[in-house]
Amino acid sequence: MENEAYENEQEREREDMTGFEKFQQKIKDGILTYLPGEYRDAAVEIVHVPGNNDQEQTAMTIKREGQEMAARVFLDEYYARFPDWVSDETILQTVAGDYLENESKREWAENMRESAKDFNTIKENIRVEVVNRDMNKESLKNCPKKEIEGTDLLAAFRILFYEQGRVCANALVTNELMETWDMDVETLYETALDNTAVQMPAQICSLMSVYFDGEESLEPGEVFSEEQEMYVLTNPQKSKGAAAMLYPGLLQSIAEATQSSFYILPSSIHEVLLMKEGNGMGAKELQSMVTDINQAQVPPQEVLSNQVYFYDGKEQKISMALSPEETRDLVGNREMATAGYEGMETEGMEEEMER
Repeated sequence: MENEAYENEQEREREDMTGFEKFQQKIKDGILTYLPGEYRDAAVEIVHVPGNNDQEQTAMTIKREGQEMAARVFLDEYYARFPDWVSDETILQTVAGDYLENESKREWAENMRESAKDFNTIKENIRVEVVNRDMNKESLKNCPKKEIEGTDLLAAFRILFYEQGRVCANALVTNELMETWDMDVETLYETALDNTAVQMPAQICSLMSVYFDGEESLEPGEVFSEEQEMYVLTNPQKSKGAAAMLYPGLLQSIAEATQSSFYILPSSIHEVLLMKEGNGMGAKELQSMVTDINQAQVPPQEVLSNQVYFYDGKEQKISMALSPEETRDLVGNREMATAGYEGMETEGMEEEMER
């Protein structure tokens, strides 16, 4: 009877699991079968790691007896990669192979982390990235950061580790590392920004060309040649390209070359969109559009902001396109409109059922 009750409880727990939770359990239960014999008695753990925008990532570690540190693989990536029809064997073989590869590089990674204590050794590998201030309180609480004046954004700092010319690992700069370097945030910011601007230069393309004609890079004077068009600001790698808005003199060069002030729409952490002032859309319309797209199309960990910014060419500065009060009103009106629409839809359904 006790065994039957236990089995029934286990079955109920499995039924309550989400698809991703079942996927995690499947990997945890089956992974050791696909690893070498020395892993037979290893301890498999599911751990949660904070990522950008304080979004948790789910990772797996496998510690052999006496092992203090272990490699990890992120299970979110495999869950997104493999459709339901892929066999468990294929998935487990893939995860096991990747885990063994990561484990083989663990000593190298530890050596890289040790080398990071010498600033002169790794200073050219430090990059700046732009993230949301309010969405990253937990993930950046032990890291240096610089507020971007006039916005709700922060500049954060990351070290890239190379092997044979290829990026194989990365790590956020921590306050502890800053103390080791005996460095202030402004100096770090200047170093990281210079590196990023040189090694990941700005790329500006019209949004239409991105969709239809390839990605022909434009000079500052060619931006806004079509007034109704939006322009994408990123980098050739299309990775963390929103940082290009910080590159020294870039926004002002666009303003001067086009004699324009313009809106900056945060598409994601990888890119922003530029739109000329007076193109027929106001700040409220643009901010409403950004919010909708963030909710429907941008992965939570890649959202940059729900705000829209305005670059004033005459004042040479960036600011929020809407005040905090206007933003609150906009959000409140949107919530009321959504609630009203849902209420009307429900009433209609109830009337239809009664008929």
